[in-house]
Amino acid sequence: MRTGIRFAGFSWGATSLRNEADTVRPAAPKRRTAERAVARRTTAVTDDKGLADDPLREGRRRLGVVLKPAAQARSRNKLERLLEVGQMLMVEVGFDRMRVVDIAERAGCSTGAFYQRFADKEALLEALAQRFVERALGIMDELLLPERFEGQPFAVVIRRVVIAMVRLVSTDAVLVREVVRASLRDIGSWAYFSTLRDHFMERLFTVAKDYPAVADRAYSAGPLDLGVQLVLSALLSRSLADPRILAIADDDLAAELATAVIRYLAIEDAAWDPADSPVI
Repeated sequence: MRTGIRFAGFSWGATSLRNEADTVRPAAPKRRTAERAVARRTTAVTDDKGLADDPLREGRRRLGVVLKPAAQARSRNKLERLLEVGQMLMVEVGFDRMRVVDIAERAGCSTGAFYQRFADKEALLEALAQRFVERALGIMDELLLPERFEGQPFAVVIRRVVIAMVRLVSTDAVLVREVVRASLRDIGSWAYFSTLRDHFMERLFTVAKDYPAVADRAYSAGPLDLGVQLVLSALLSRSLADPRILAIADDDLAAELATAVIRYLAIEDAAWDPADSPVI
């Protein structure tokens, strides 16, 4: 099974090819894993100024043409269709069992069209992770505007943020599970989620600065950071576990996790109206 993200095209493997004269022509040898890794690092350093400092942009560059704006509506629609079908099949049969030929067939295109956009199905998974993260960034940016919480206790901030986190992860639980599994093989698969977490904590710290009770605890690896990390760990564990083990509704889970964080921070709780929950 192929692993990692590759550049445009795909490897033919160690088979031999025949030309028109029916003579055997050896296939080009595969690039070794180490060579591909060096090529990726070189690309990250040399392609664009500052590229290596931005994991999200570096991930986009490693996917090449996949995440660049499509020049034509038809090509753009085909890319979206491949992403949608890939996610549907991943839910139906799991990432390991889904095949490129099945993705292409259901999307109504050839396998060649798939490989024009993705080096392999691992690249498709990374593209789906990026799409999830970009959606989550938009939601969190809209949610964590300081003016939205003016006059409200910090406990309300925690409850709104936690319910948004739970609903986001639950909506794409299978994708989150497969990205977690992929990160065990290649930590680079986690780059997008790391970017999301860092950006989210930066925005939450900004909101917390307006609350004297938590302002001095809103810093990297501080109490507020650790409280959020506890929530994230619970959500990742839930995505990996048998649903019967944590058979609890999303909003009930969010309420319990938010209460745990509020008590950990030792701040005063506040009345909560479920109607105030963010729409995800």
